[in-house]
Amino acid sequence: MSLSRRALFTGSTRSRSEALATTRARPAGAGVWIGARGREEAVAVSWPHVLEAGFVQPAAEGEIRISSNENPLGPGRAAVDAIDEQLGQAGLYPTNAEPSMGDLRDRIAELNDVDPGNVVLGAGSGEILKNCVQAFTSESRHLVSATPTYESPRRFAAYLGARVEAPRVSSDGRLDLEAMAAAAPSSGLVFVCNPNNPTSTIHNAEAISAFVARVHEASPEAVILIDEAYHEYVTDPDHTSAIGLAIETPNVVVSRTFSKAFGMAGLRVGYAFGHVDTIRELRRYSLLFNTNGMGVAAAMAVVGDEVRMERERQRNTEAKRHTVEFFERAGMQVSDSQTNFIFVDIGRSAAEFRDGCAEHNVLVGRDFPPFEASHARISIGTLEEMNRATDVFASVLGVEHARVAAG
Repeated sequence: MSLSRRALFTGSTRSRSEALATTRARPAGAGVWIGARGREEAVAVSWPHVLEAGFVQPAAEGEIRISSNENPLGPGRAAVDAIDEQLGQAGLYPTNAEPSMGDLRDRIAELNDVDPGNVVLGAGSGEILKNCVQAFTSESRHLVSATPTYESPRRFAAYLGARVEAPRVSSDGRLDLEAMAAAAPSSGLVFVCNPNNPTSTIHNAEAISAFVARVHEASPEAVILIDEAYHEYVTDPDHTSAIGLAIETPNVVVSRTFSKAFGMAGLRVGYAFGHVDTIRELRRYSLLFNTNGMGVAAAMAVVGDEVRMERERQRNTEAKRHTVEFFERAGMQVSDSQTNFIFVDIGRSAAEFRDGCAEHNVLVGRDFPPFEASHARISIGTLEEMNRATDVFASVLGVEHARVAAG
């Protein structure tokens, strides 16, 4: 039996529409799909309402991986179908395929009411962060980056020989913008992860705008990189993206990614906004073909789909609420999460908690100094996964747990 490219995404040689029809006709749990997560290849279809929303299902049994802030439902049916169609153009560079890198850049610009010259693509937002460090720091121009925050800029700056100033977050887990601004004079790059990873907290638009003004008053040449990787998950009504600020203000960059809410972490597609002069300088460091045709096609299929994004935001909020309530009932403090993960004071080492959960096939986050002796980062899976995970948490932490059934 031959294995067609379409069969790779349906689990058989049938067409995708046939597979969908058969799955919907079967009892819950009877269908098998390729899962959203790399280790969950057997996907039991147990939530037909989620399938109708256009998501690819995760495994209902086995390992629960809530350690990497991945989207548990993957990229969705529209994106998978777009990848399927794009495979026929795999012999073309992503600048020549249809849709092309240029098409995606133009679409992102259109949706955000900016000029294409204000947008640069990347291999995930990771390449954009790396390129900002390379473009704007040096042995004489240091990096300002909080502790803890997403580590990639700090690690690459150290590799390049740039000094790193790393003010600790405040007691509520928020970036200490005052301390970061004080460390900014003579810097080359100031990294603001908003919402912050791993603490999950956020600063509103007014605070970010005031921070940018203060930094540029003291150090006009410093570039401020605002990473909004988790922007789509924010529910705080006071939050506004800094894209407008970046377009109007030289030396401000806002990075975004399709890895999180869009469920495309494995496809590596990111993008950034900024003043045309800042983006022109940043583009000099980009790889020539820094996105792939499959990723471009998938991104084009989902970008701008606000209906699906609202479903994803609601799904995440519901599962996160369940998880937060478990820890609060146990008397543990949880940071105000505006992301698809939480940061919890578990009162013991992250390693001890992590090892205990792993014995029950639940994987949670790594150490985040200086909080490795007290806090754990837990990504949010599906509601069913988090119901199962909190049972394990209760056992490992030795606390009572009144289980709430998944809806």
